[in-house]
Amino acid sequence: MAFAPDNSTPPEPLPMHFAPPTAPEAGPDQALARMVERMTKISPQSGAEALRELRVAFPDAPLALRVAALGKMMRQQDDAASSVPK
Repeated sequence: MAFAPDNSTPPEPLPMHFAPPTAPEAGPDQALARMVERMTKISPQSGAEALRELRVAFPDAPLALRVAALGKMMRQQDDAASSVPK
């Protein structure tokens, strides 16, 4: 059994399509603020629930940004709780 000679023409490269950014006016800080605002409105019961809601609301945001938003919200809640007189 022998192999067929490889004298076929190479395949043409796939066309490139450039999509516009999903939120060109929003930088990471603005997106982080919007995520924190969204989470404070929904009041998630756990971190997993918060990340799930953020994934649904911001599907194009990287995981690192969603986790940073969760951390920022938790720090804000800790700061608010520690400033309340007992």
